[in-house]
Amino acid sequence: MPDPWVPYVDPAARSRSTLCPLDGATFDIALMPKEELMAYGQDAPVLHSLGGLKVVRLSKTLVMKFGPTVLASEGETMRYVTTKFPDVRLPRVYRYFDINQPSSYSDSGVEGYIVMDYIDGVSLDTCWDELNSGLQDSVVDQVAAMINQLQSIHNDHPGVIGGGASCGIVFSDYGAGPFPTREIFQKWIKWKLCLSKYFKQALPDTLPLQCPYFVLVHGDLSPRNLILDTRNQVWLIDWGCTGFYPPIFEAAAVKHQVKFKSFSRLLLPRIYNNPKELAQLEDCSYGIHRVPFSLPPEMELESGAHS
Repeated sequence: MPDPWVPYVDPAARSRSTLCPLDGATFDIALMPKEELMAYGQDAPVLHSLGGLKVVRLSKTLVMKFGPTVLASEGETMRYVTTKFPDVRLPRVYRYFDINQPSSYSDSGVEGYIVMDYIDGVSLDTCWDELNSGLQDSVVDQVAAMINQLQSIHNDHPGVIGGGASCGIVFSDYGAGPFPTREIFQKWIKWKLCLSKYFKQALPDTLPLQCPYFVLVHGDLSPRNLILDTRNQVWLIDWGCTGFYPPIFEAAAVKHQVKFKSFSRLLLPRIYNNPKELAQLEDCSYGIHRVPFSLPPEMELESGAHS
């Protein structure tokens, strides 16, 4: 039996000759019963699988992403981006929903499903190091332009579109939040800095990061989440870590990704990257990652009210 924590790709999944479950079928994806759609997903060629998450090819033009680490809020976020930022290239979403499904991969008891366009192209994590410098620059310029668009609209409310915990490399492995107000988010940042100071992982005179407004942050920019199509246009995928956060959160996520450091070095100077704010956020890192369950009193009360 294959190890579920080793990434798996069906080599035939991207082939034009491979038969997918919905090829040639007449259907309305919006009206198809959830159980039927889920069954098709189990039989479809696998584009990507890791842990309980799968991305499968339903047809020549449609894919479905599902699993215990997927939430319907990701689909809602993608629709929001398509509506508000028409120049940001991402798959069009046709349907998304959650079901109650206990799983060993997640404590939430919820499994999400998202049906979206299949983007015909190559994942940049498989070819980034082989691209010539000119094409690498083009890729980074395109990504920066789209990220700068996402940061062009300011929002007073932090967190995930549709609600729920925030996740991604800037947060802990357990996620954080939800954050009902800007003031609560600001207190969370200050609390995490205080924890870092208490454990002598930040200087006593370090000032907390100020969060007067929030922008839409993708939160997981890496070549593995970029598709280069046949016209050398870049598409952004995997919006599961996206939410409204201080703009420096995008730069922090880019800087601290594990692989593709050359990509990070090229991208960081082209997006919002205030060195002082980045240092302030990094000074909160110990409190965020090493003491993830310690919350300011306001969030403890909120958590207790919903437990």
